Amino acid sequence: MRPMSPGPGAPQSDELSELLARSEAAIARMRKREEHLAHGISHDLRAPLRAITGYAQVLVNQYEGALDAQARDYLGRIHDAAGRMEGLIEKLLQLSYVDRAPLRLERVDLGMLAEWSLAELQDLQPGPQADIDVQSDLWVQGDERQLKQLMDRLLHNAWTFSRSRDDIRIGVRGHREGGRLLVAVEDTGSGFDMRYADRVFVPFQRLHGSEQGGGDGLGLAIAQAIVERHDGRIWAESTPGVGSVFHIDLPAAHDSEDDDAHD
Repeated sequence: MRPMSPGPGAPQSDELSELLARSEAAIARMRKREEHLAHGISHDLRAPLRAITGYAQVLVNQYEGALDAQARDYLGRIHDAAGRMEGLIEKLLQLSYVDRAPLRLERVDLGMLAEWSLAELQDLQPGPQADIDVQSDLWVQGDERQLKQLMDRLLHNAWTFSRSRDDIRIGVRGHREGGRLLVAVEDTGSGFDMRYADRVFVPFQRLHGSEQGGGDGLGLAIAQAIVERHDGRIWAESTPGVGSVFHIDLPAAHDSEDDDAHD
């Protein structure tokens, strides 16, 4: 039997090769633009910000005695705004770097990383006594540095929206299904309306105002980028006034402890 020939209009192998080469070139150009953008954010935005902060500090150091209460209040506002801007720039850089950073894949215990993140949060943002329950041995295959950042973002979100409540409970638990590990990060915080669930992971989208603890809208976007970089999935369930659960589906750790490196 003779091999079937491509039908009319079917792309030939040389055409497919050319299409693949064009796609690879387009991806390379996008990555180069991302690198240039990250450099511009890091240098060109931070330089004037440092100048603003520096001159404000000069006014405080040299003219504080001559400033009235209103002027000192204005300088305090400048300092606070500059600090928020610095934090925003740092998060933008983190978001842009997630897809470009090489991954060092190894066995990582998300439970241990969650304990670490929560200890740091309680030191930096002391609050009422909390009931914290973190399951151990939540082993996944991933990059420890990025997964630590993932836990930082999710647990910072849980801690921020729970601190004002009388009954604070935060839990991290999981179970394995085949080659995947399903993890849930739970809190008894303020929660949100599920009608807006599709906006939770969108950069700069805020479901809560600053008076309710809402931030810059980048933390969960970074969390989603990290999960997707690890061939995973993340989604949320929430009830206003009851709390939220963030679900993560990640590759479970290999039985072998051999590490691997990927670009």
